[in-house]
Amino acid sequence: MAEEVKMAEQRKKTVVNSWNEWDPLKYVIVGRADGTMIQALEPAVLRDWPKDGFPAVTYGPLPKEMEVKANEQLDYFSRILEKRGIRVSRLTPLDIGRWHLRTGK
Repeated sequence: MAEEVKMAEQRKKTVVNSWNEWDPLKYVIVGRADGTMIQALEPAVLRDWPKDGFPAVTYGPLPKEMEVKANEQLDYFSRILEKRGIRVSRLTPLDIGRWHLRTGK
């Protein structure tokens, strides 16, 4: 009985594969901008966007109005894909800052 339950659970999982570049797109995962961060300056990354309001010394959460606008664009993009018959899954936002504090990594 336990084996049947396990097999039923496996059948419920969505498997995403990409075998080539030319078959029609059938399924896509579209993320969210929730919790987007401006990374802190480090030697491996060279970034200075003062005209966009992010000088090199700026880091931390993206301004809320930019996050909202980015999510609107991702929602619109998802609707376009769905209208073309493509199955779209949206991810549940993960609060990386809270995860980082909880795991200590």
